[in-house]
Amino acid sequence: MLYIEPAAGAAPIIQIINQARHDVSVGVYYLSDRPILRALQAAHARGVHIRAIVEGKPYGMKPWQVKKEERAIQSTGATLHLAPYRFTSHGNQYAFYHAKYVCNGHECGIGTANFDWSAFHKNREYVYVTQNLAVVKAANAVFNADWNHQKAPAFAHNVLVLSPGTSAAQILQVINQPGPIDIESEELGPYRPVLDALAAKGRLARVILPSSISRTDKRNVAFLRVHGVQVQLLPKKPLYMHAKMIVGNRLAFVGSENFTQTSLEDNREMGLLLNGGDVARLQAQFARDWALAGR
Repeated sequence: MLYIEPAAGAAPIIQIINQARHDVSVGVYYLSDRPILRALQAAHARGVHIRAIVEGKPYGMKPWQVKKEERAIQSTGATLHLAPYRFTSHGNQYAFYHAKYVCNGHECGIGTANFDWSAFHKNREYVYVTQNLAVVKAANAVFNADWNHQKAPAFAHNVLVLSPGTSAAQILQVINQPGPIDIESEELGPYRPVLDALAAKGRLARVILPSSISRTDKRNVAFLRVHGVQVQLLPKKPLYMHAKMIVGNRLAFVGSENFTQTSLEDNREMGLLLNGGDVARLQAQFARDWALAGR
């Protein structure tokens, strides 16, 4: 089921934790939301084994802030690992553990939201909760591989939009589908394959970014507009655009991946390809956000 933030709040994540019978695995860039931490503590108290992997050096955070986050997570009874810089294929020291997911033995929530207050109260985010056996197996396999400092198994790349590895090709598959496409993202690039694919769409592509984009993204926006792509910038308040979403007529993407080279080639990222009724819901939400950005 697709949940849209901030309307859904942290409830979809907490539900997965509350329904865990034996294990909970959390793989996320940042974890500080108090209701989620309380749910983890309650799960641990009833005998559930809690493991968490978080990014050890989140961008813009001071070491004391990271230590505070670590203490809060460990106080729940969870076993905590800080993600090592081992995901990149060419030694990029700035590769991040940027995934945003939680799994128990039979259900996973995968999406765009970090597990902090802003994600569930201020941001446009998407969280997809599923009991699909293939997705649950793949996401848990990725977590176990990361926990044990191993490569993610090959089969996971066939089920998930997973970085590093195959996510760039899957993102381009969604962009290149026939007909119009709509994109929401916090960042746009630079990543030439994505920019060129969007430019080739011309006026069939619409993009919403936050008004706080970087100088580089301002140049990327200018490039796209020259090629006819429609771009609008959403003010940071009252709703911050943190989502990473693409939707067309038949296929959609939701996940942790920004459309940058670092995100698609170096980071640990996780997302899903969606179809059916989820496409219509994403299209409807984009239309509302497009109108909001155009005010």
